[in-house]
Amino acid sequence: MAKAPSKCPMCDEKIKWEKVDAQKKGFSVGKAALGGVLLGPVGLIGGALGKKMENYYCGSCVFSHEYRG
Repeated sequence: MAKAPSKCPMCDEKIKWEKVDAQKKGFSVGKAALGGVLLGPVGLIGGALGKKMENYYCGSCVFSHEYRG
C-alpha cells in the first residue's frame, strides 16, 4: 500500500479529498512467530508493532481507499 496522494486519484479533486479515519492495525501472530524464531524475544515484540492505516474519502466522486500512514 502506498501513501495517500494529495488529491483524489479518480477525479483529481483536491478540496473534497480528505482523511476520514486513521487506525493502527494490531498484533500479528505470524510476524511474532517469525520474529521469535529469527531474533528471539526481541523478535516477539516486532509482532506487536502494527502499521498505521488512514482512510481517505472524496466528497466529489465518493471514491474511498485505505492508505499507509
